[in-house]
Amino acid sequence: MSLRINHNMSGYNAHRNVVNNSNAQGKTMEKLSSGLTINRAADGPTALHILAVMIVLLLVVFSGTTILAQDSTIKYPSWMWAEGAVGDWHKARLAEFEKAYPDFTVQTTQIAAGDYETTIITQLAAGDAPDVLPVFTNMIPALVKAGLLEPLDECLARTSFADRLLPSVSVAVYDGQTYGVPLTMSPRSLIYNQELLDKAGVELPTTIKEFYDTAKTVQKNTDADWGYAFHTDSANVLQSYIETMNWSLGFGSDWSQEDGTITANTSENVEALTWLQRFLDDGISPQGLSVTTARNLFLEGEVAFMFEGPWLMTMVKNKNADLYQNVGYTTLPTPTHAAITGGAFYVIPVEAQNKDAACDYLEIINSTDAQRSWLEDLVQIPGTVVEPTKAFLDENPWVPNMVEVSAQYPGGLGYAPPGYRVEAGEFRQIVIDHVAHIWAGSKSVEEALDELQVALK
Repeated sequence: MSLRINHNMSGYNAHRNVVNNSNAQGKTMEKLSSGLTINRAADGPTALHILAVMIVLLLVVFSGTTILAQDSTIKYPSWMWAEGAVGDWHKARLAEFEKAYPDFTVQTTQIAAGDYETTIITQLAAGDAPDVLPVFTNMIPALVKAGLLEPLDECLARTSFADRLLPSVSVAVYDGQTYGVPLTMSPRSLIYNQELLDKAGVELPTTIKEFYDTAKTVQKNTDADWGYAFHTDSANVLQSYIETMNWSLGFGSDWSQEDGTITANTSENVEALTWLQRFLDDGISPQGLSVTTARNLFLEGEVAFMFEGPWLMTMVKNKNADLYQNVGYTTLPTPTHAAITGGAFYVIPVEAQNKDAACDYLEIINSTDAQRSWLEDLVQIPGTVVEPTKAFLDENPWVPNMVEVSAQYPGGLGYAPPGYRVEAGEFRQIVIDHVAHIWAGSKSVEEALDELQVALK
C-alpha cells in the first residue's frame, strides 16, 4: 500500500506570492513613513555598516568639538590683583592652581575698586561671565535676585573647607542655597599712631569729644600735618558712603531701616555729621582727600588717626616697618563703637564655562595653609576658621583687639542700606550727592539731611 500526499502546488505558490508582495509593500511603507532607505540590516548589510560607522564618526567628531570648544582658561577678574601684598597672595594661589591643574590657565583682569561693582554687574547681565570672582558683600543680594550666581552647595559638599567657613557665610544663603564663600570679613575701627600720641602727651580717646581734642592736640604739638584723615572725594561714591556709615551707625542710626523707612535726618545723624564736619571746618582733617592719599599720609607718619580696616596695618607693615611697631588698633570712640564690616565673597556665575575648575580654585584658596597666610602674612581675618601661631601673635599684639572688635561691634555688613540692598548703588549715590554739599560747606548739616530725607523717599 502506498502512501500518497495530496497537495496543491499552484495554491501554495499563489499564497507565497501574496505574502511576499505584502512584506514588500510593508517595507516600502516603512521606508516612506521613516524617511530612511535603511531601516534594518536586511535592507542592505553593507550600507547599514557604513551608516553605523558614519554615526560613530559623527558622534566622535561632535564630542571632540565639544571638548575642544570647552575653554581651558579660567577667567578671574578682581580689584585685588594690583593691591601690593594682597595681590601677591592671590598670584601665589594662582600659581598653585596652575601647578595642580596644568590643563588650565588663569586669565586675570584688574578692575579698580571704585568701578568694580558696576563693571561686573554689566558684564554678567550681558552674558560675559567670568568663571570665578570676588564680589563685595553688598553685591550679593542683587546678583542672587537677578539669577546671575550659581548655587555652591554641590561644590562645597566636595571641598575640605566647608566645615571651617565662618558664620558670616549665612549672608550669602538665600532660600536654603549658598551663593558665596567668605573671602574676608574684617572690621573698620580706630587705627592710631602711638608715637604721635606719646609725643603729644595724650592718651587714647574713648569718646567723640576726647577724640576731637586728642586729634587737635596731636596736630598742634607734633610734626604731624593732620590729626584725623578720612576720604572726602565724593567721586568715589562707595568709599564716601562707607565714611558716612562710620559716623551714622557709630551714633546709633543709619540712612534707612530694614522695613524701608528712611531715617536720613534723625537727630543721631545730624549730631554725627556735625561732629565729622567740625574736623574739616577746624582744619584737623584735610578736604577733598581720596582714601589712597589718606592712607599714604598715615604711612608717612603725617596722620594720627584713621577709621580703617586691618588692610591699612598690612600696608604699614609692608611699606614702613619702623612705623608698624607704633601702630595700634582699638575700639572706635563713637557712642556705639560700631565697626563697619564690609568684607567680600567668592562667587561662581551661573553662566561660568568652567564651574568644576572654579570650585577646584576655591579649594586652593581656602586650604588651611592659604588661609593662615591670609591671616599672618596679610594680617586680615580670613573667610575660614584658622588658628594663628604664637609667633604671629607675639609679632602682632593688636590682632586680638581686632578679633574682639569683630565679635562685639560688627555693623553695616556689606555696606548696604537696610531695606534697599538691591537698590544699594542708587541709594548710596543719592546719599553722597547730598553729603557732598556738607563737606564742601555749601549747605548746613540740617539743610542737607532734610533734603536727603525727601530725596530718598
